[in-house]
Amino acid sequence: MLETLKHWLSRSGGWESMEPYVLGAFWVLAGYFIARLFARGVDRVVRLRHGASPHSAVIASKTAFYSAFSLVVLVALSTLGVELSGLLAAAGIFTVALGFAAQTSVSNIISGFFLFMDRPFSIDDTVKIDTTLGTVISIDLLSTRIRTFDNLMVRIPNEALLKSTITNYTLYGVRRIEVPVRVPFACDLVELQRSLTQTMHALPNILDEPSPVVLIDRFGENGMELLVRAWSERQHYISARSELTGTIHARLQELGVDIPLPQRVLHLSPSTSPERSSDELLARLDPAPPKRPAREEALAAPTPSPD
Repeated sequence: MLETLKHWLSRSGGWESMEPYVLGAFWVLAGYFIARLFARGVDRVVRLRHGASPHSAVIASKTAFYSAFSLVVLVALSTLGVELSGLLAAAGIFTVALGFAAQTSVSNIISGFFLFMDRPFSIDDTVKIDTTLGTVISIDLLSTRIRTFDNLMVRIPNEALLKSTITNYTLYGVRRIEVPVRVPFACDLVELQRSLTQTMHALPNILDEPSPVVLIDRFGENGMELLVRAWSERQHYISARSELTGTIHARLQELGVDIPLPQRVLHLSPSTSPERSSDELLARLDPAPPKRPAREEALAAPTPSPD
């Protein structure tokens, strides 16, 4: 095998002619690992020293990796004796042609940079994008991936993401809980407000500041409409809302307050007797058969037999 390698080297011009290609391949392989290490260092520095969000750290590490690897590729090409000036001119023409051929991809990349500057969310944030609700698991140059709560992965292009309505549920530390309650008109609203407020202060996941409150919202069709508002920490929001709803229901039962059901009141005209009204209703429900013309009745009558 060694003889075969020597024969192949002698035919290709010896080691002197192969040395630039070997050095170029070495620079590419070594540069790839160096760029990876450099990107990890940038990610660690951004996260620890600058206290940036995971989104910013990921974008910074990817930018550092591609920049370092591009520099290594240029060094490898110069080792092969490639004129970089002509290469850069060809790269400019190729970039213009690629821009026309891949407008969607370029638009997604540009939109990704705009999202990086705007930073409406970060990795591990719970967001709602149009009708998609889930947790952000990755933010890439072309798209953003979201894992929904039923364990599905949804890929949203950055261009569509930039044009969408984004709701971030984890940006702030506390969230407000609002539970609508309907009570009868005859209920003592002041006493009910006091009782529900004391009940909310006793719940462990409800914050004392901002203070919970019970508001009298409006006159409903079947009772008074109340709004029970309380605040909880973001990570306890779901359990706090469920606990608050169940506690309100139990407290209303203890106070003997029934939730009014929809009702309708019918008024009959005093000039119409109930018997007549029922007869008219039956007549409308079971109308008499239409009367046939006299000609048809004459034809349908039986002919008398001669005796």
